[in-house]
Parts: sequence; structure tokens; C-alpha cells
Amino acid sequence: MGFTALVVGRLCRTRVVYSCPFSGGWLVEVDVWAHSVNSHGRRHRLEDHLRGCAGLARGFAEPFGLGDLAWWAALIHDGGKAWCEWQAKLLRVEASGARVGLDHKSFGVQLARRHGLEPVEWAVAGHHGGLTRRAEVDALFGEDDHREEQLRLGPWADSERVLRTLVPEIFSHVPALPGDFVDGGDRMVREFALRFLYSCLVDADVLDTQAHRLGLAGPRVGSGLEASMIFERFVARRSEFVRGRLSSPMDWLRESVFEQALAAAMVGPGLFRMTAPTGAAKTIAAAGFALRHAAEFGKRRVVVAVPFITITEQNAAVYRALLNDDAAGAEPVVLEHHSNVDVDRVRGDERTRSWQRFAAENWDAPFVVTTTVQLLESLFGRRPAQMRKVHRLADSVIVLDEVQALPHRLLPQVADALRILSERFGVTVLLSSATQPELWSLSPLAALKPRDVVEDVEAMFAGARRVRYQWRVDPKPMLADVVAEALGYRQVLVVVNTVRDARVVFEGARDLAAPDVRVVHLSTGMCAAHRQTVLERVRGWLAAGESLMLVSTSLIEAGVDVDFPVVYRAVAPPDSEAQAAGRCNREGRLGPEGGLVVLFDPADGGAPPSYQTQIDKAGAYFGPDKAEPDDLAALGRYFAALYRTLDIEGRGSVSTTIEWHRWHLDFVGVADGPPLPGGRGRDRTKAFRLILEDTVPVVVPYGSPDERRMVRDGLAALRGPTPDSAVWRRLQPFMTTVRRRTVDRPEIAALMSPVVGDLREWRGDYDDGFGLALEPRGEDFIL
Repeated sequence: MGFTALVVGRLCRTRVVYSCPFSGGWLVEVDVWAHSVNSHGRRHRLEDHLRGCAGLARGFAEPFGLGDLAWWAALIHDGGKAWCEWQAKLLRVEASGARVGLDHKSFGVQLARRHGLEPVEWAVAGHHGGLTRRAEVDALFGEDDHREEQLRLGPWADSERVLRTLVPEIFSHVPALPGDFVDGGDRMVREFALRFLYSCLVDADVLDTQAHRLGLAGPRVGSGLEASMIFERFVARRSEFVRGRLSSPMDWLRESVFEQALAAAMVGPGLFRMTAPTGAAKTIAAAGFALRHAAEFGKRRVVVAVPFITITEQNAAVYRALLNDDAAGAEPVVLEHHSNVDVDRVRGDERTRSWQRFAAENWDAPFVVTTTVQLLESLFGRRPAQMRKVHRLADSVIVLDEVQALPHRLLPQVADALRILSERFGVTVLLSSATQPELWSLSPLAALKPRDVVEDVEAMFAGARRVRYQWRVDPKPMLADVVAEALGYRQVLVVVNTVRDARVVFEGARDLAAPDVRVVHLSTGMCAAHRQTVLERVRGWLAAGESLMLVSTSLIEAGVDVDFPVVYRAVAPPDSEAQAAGRCNREGRLGPEGGLVVLFDPADGGAPPSYQTQIDKAGAYFGPDKAEPDDLAALGRYFAALYRTLDIEGRGSVSTTIEWHRWHLDFVGVADGPPLPGGRGRDRTKAFRLILEDTVPVVVPYGSPDERRMVRDGLAALRGPTPDSAVWRRLQPFMTTVRRRTVDRPEIAALMSPVVGDLREWRGDYDDGFGLALEPRGEDFIL
């Protein structure tokens, strides 16, 4: 039904006069609202919301020079709510909590286009559903032959007349288009600049809305990084830690890496590599580098990303002990974030959706410990809950720990992201690993020279050699043979390639071992709290000299601090084998002969599909009569040859497909993949996804009676109307991640109940030995 709206005059701060259908055709004086009543019975005025968001967004974007543009985008993002029909619907549905369901973003999109501010079009069009594609943004304008009528008589004109009274600065302070978006510039930088602008808008929107819902005086904004003070605290506590621990033959290595890291931190911002042997305390050295660099060059925060949740938990515990203020009531320095809950899948009314979006962290903390998945899939994502945090990366220090675990198919895009973050957004990046991938052999970084933290890497590796290798590959042993042989050692770690193999070896060893031998298991079928308990017990048994076999998947390899005299490792890519060797004779106390690493190729063992090409290519460089897995020169040749074999930068590769979508600002194509033929969804194998298969986070019943009660209470809170981020964090240690195809099996689905979003509660058996009582088919669980 057609209508008009007329602003007669500004009668008071936010009251306007409307003439429209819901008023019965009479001129009525009304307030203009952004959100319905909160728990305190107060509505949110539209002009307050727009100005509140604008102030936040400007502050978020100023570090990378887009403050004015972000301010204006936030000022117009909800402008369509000034449409009188939207206002009427808000009041009608308020009691039920239902969504208004009327378009309110088209006004901002058309206003941005009128002023030639294309990046604002994208940001406003996606501020609820996510960044999209050009065709979907254009669709908000309607059919060409109706656009003029909409502009002159429709809801857009209605909103504009109201906003010229309520928020006149929208029209009097239109910003200029920043250089990032001018034709002729780097298209990849333009794409990232749009992502950062979008991040500022959605984070500001959520924070300002959240403050209204909670009845707060203002949005929750964390304190900044006081880098000099925290660095001094870190150095002092590290010194206490070193004095209090047992001396080790490897102390020279750790001190050398730490001192070189502090020296490198005084070099100007850029891209750094820290290549050092396993057991070199790179976790602590990386923090020292990051904090000193932040203090010297005024960086805003530190973000440490690691590939596996196991390491996230371990590293976060170390960093909390070294960085958090012990004073009662002090705000924590360290934020640990690795939730796998997809809050963008949540369905329900807008009030519930806004609370559930709040549960996704926005990394407003001085020192963030997260997963590589969270970091990179946020950078290349498109959904609001993913991207709220992206703007926090500007002018920061990012540590990519255990960088060798990045999937090869995405390395060119990761390299390009690091280039753009460093050159455009003031980010210093530290790549830390004992087995560095050859990122500088890829085109995005080919013109840049890496800065190496450790000066003479080969000499350091030679001096830190602690193991000898043996091979069991011809003939291939059975897993049962490996179990029998490994049980001949007093303390031994056995690492296999799949959850299924780990369970077979664990159950076989448990049946065959003598009564005094402890046999324990570690895999992603167990929740984080369970894994941590096992690791603590294992360290205690190792120190006491008790007979022990630990069976694990590869999750133990990257940075987990255990020290076995003997390690058996199923044949895998050489960087993985070298990482497994890092769990052997870690402290170097076994004399000149060192520890023993046995590499075996089980006739009845499995492996992830991605392993086969890597293992085949490694055969040309590593083996009984060739190089050992920790040979740096051989690793460099292997990586370069592997990238050529995989053709990761070739036409039709995953990286090239993603690059094409980035060039054309097709954010759906980047995050979800190109369309499949016949409209059958999207090809996610060519999207920017570190884990190709869909996964589902599952809360399991593990722990003491008090812990189980806390889990039950947390789940009840999440099912209620107002969960907050503290609930998510409390539950994370009791989560594991299962492939969606497994969850969808009828016999498994019957043992789960939904909580919120993708999150499930496990109601089946949970084994104290191996975790979720499933019969694994291949790889049901995800690292």
C-alpha cells in the first residue's frame, strides 16, 4: 500500500510527526526507535543507536585510516528503520519478541551509491546476513523501472525526510572515497579494506545493541595493551620460572632463542620467521618478541594463533601464568578463544539472535590466544559473528605458531593475507615452527625478504640433535606387531594417523600390557579437559619413571610438552615425523646416543586422504638411505617440490579460484566456494576453509560431579534467552568436534540434543579411556 511520511518539525529531541497508514491518516507525534524494550522496560532511540555505532566504528577504523568512512557507514546502516511502516511493525511485534521482518538496509545502500561510496554499500547491505556479491547488493535497489519511484515516494524517501531532522550530519558530512577504493590500486588490498570496514560496522552494531539489551550505561569496551608494563611483568615472571625449574642440557638452546627473539623485536615492523628446534621454548620466546615489539612500536594487541585446540589450551595456560595481573578483581590480560559454535546458523527472533551473536568473541583483549581456524577463516569469512574481530588485527602483532600445519592448498592466499596485513594494516607477523613451510617461494611473498629471528639456524639444529631414527617400512608391520614391539620399552609414545588406528592400538596394548604398565590414549574423540587430565598424568608418570605407553593421534606433535625416551611414529609427511621426534628426549638427558624414534609403515593402518601425495613425494628425499625428517635442507627441497606437484598456484587450483572471487568482490565465492552445476549448492573444496568437512561441536559429560553440574547449568543457560560469553568459555573445555556426516547418522543423532546454533549435547556413553563411545569410521573427529 502506498503512503507518505512528513516531518513537520523537530518538536523535541527525537520526536517527529508522521502521516502514514498506521496512524489512521492523521498527523501524529511519535518517537523513532531502533530496538524494542530491554529488560529494564526501555526502548532504544534510533538516533542514539546510529550515533553510538558511528562513534565506535570511527574509533575502530582510525588505526588504518578509514575512520570517517566507518563513521558514516555506521551512521546510515539502520537508517531504513526511520520508515514509518517499520516503526509500526516494531511496536506490533514487541510483546511477542518476533522479528520486524521488513527491509531496513536498502536505504543506507542507496544513499551510499548516491554519493559514490561503494564500500559502504557492501558493508550496509551485509551488516546482518554477511558480505555477499555485487548482484545481491544491486538487488536491493529493485527493478530499474521502479527505482525512481522508490526514491521519490517509497520508504527510502520516507526515511530520508525523518533522518534529515533526527541525524542531519548524515547529509552534511559525507566523507570522501579513500584511496584504497580508487580504481588502479591493488585489488586484493581493496578487498581486505572492505573486510576491515565491514568488521568495524558489525562490531559497533553488536556492541551498541548489546549495551541496550543489558541496560548498560555504554558499550563494553576493553582496556588496551599496556605493552611496556606487561612486558616487564613477563620478563620478571619468566626469570622466576627459569630459576625454579630443573636445569636441562637444553637450557642453552632456550636462552639463545629467547635472546635472539628479543633482539629481533627491536627491528621495525614486518614479516619474521622463527625457525628453531622442537623443545626450544618457542612459545615463550614468541611472547617475548611480540610484547617487546608492541612496546617498542606501539602495537595495539598480540594475537597468537595455533593449529590445534590442545596447544591453544596449553599455551593459554602458560601465557596466563606469565601475563595476568594477580590482584583481586583485575581485568585479565589473556583471552583464550577457540569456540567452534557457528552462531550464524542460529534461527529465532531478533532478540535471541542478538544475544547469541554476542557469544562470539570480538577479541577486545590485550593478548588473544586462538586457533588458526578462527584467525584465518575470520579474515576470509563473510558472516558477522566471524568478522566482528577482524578490525582488531590492525596495528597488532600476530604470531602464527606451528605454521607448518597450514593446509598446502591455501598457502598462496595465506601468504597474500600476510603481505596485505603487514604492508597495509600495520601488522607485524611472526611465523614460528621447527619445520617452516616455504612461503617465500610463493608469488605473494616472492619479492619480500624474510627476517629470520634465529641467525644460524642450521648450526642451532646440529647442536640440538637429540634422537636417532630407525625405519620399519620393508616389510610393513601390522599394528599388532608395532604394539608388541613398543611394549618392550619402559616408556613409549605411539603416534598414528587416524582416530580409528589410535583406538585399535590403545585397545590392543591395554589387552597385551603387563599389569604394571599404564596404557593411556589421546585423540580428538576426547574433550579438552579430558586430554589435559591425561597429559598431566602422563607427565607425572614420566617423571616418576613408571612403565607407560601413550597412544595418540598427531594432535600431540605440535608443541605439546612431553618427553619420552622412545617414540613410534606411523609414516606421515616428514614435517609431521620431525614434530613427533620433538616429543623424544626433549630435555636431552639421554646421553650421546639420544632417544629413539621408530618410523613404521603399518600394513593395516590408515591415513587422511591428503597424506598420500605428501608421503609419495617425501620418498624421494627421506628414508632409510636418505635424509632424516629434521634435515632442514631436505625439508626445503621437499616443500618446493610438493608445491609444484600439487600445483597450488596453478590455473584451476583452490588458491586461484579464491583469488578470482576476491578480485571480483564475491565474498560468497571466497567463503562458501563456487556454485556447483545445476544449482546444487556450492563446491566447498574450493572455498577458504581450513577444514573441508562440516563439523559440529559437542559438549560431553566429563569431569568431577561439580564440573558436570557446571556443564548442566551452562547448557541450561545457553538454552535460555540471555547467554553471555562467560558461559561459552566455561563450556569450551568440555567440547569436542565431530564431523557433521557422523552426527547425521541416525544412531548418533539419537544420542545428541541441540543446544544453540550448531552446538549439541552428548547424551550417550563417554569412555574414560578414549572419549566419545562411537565406532569410528575413518576420521569421525576433527583436529
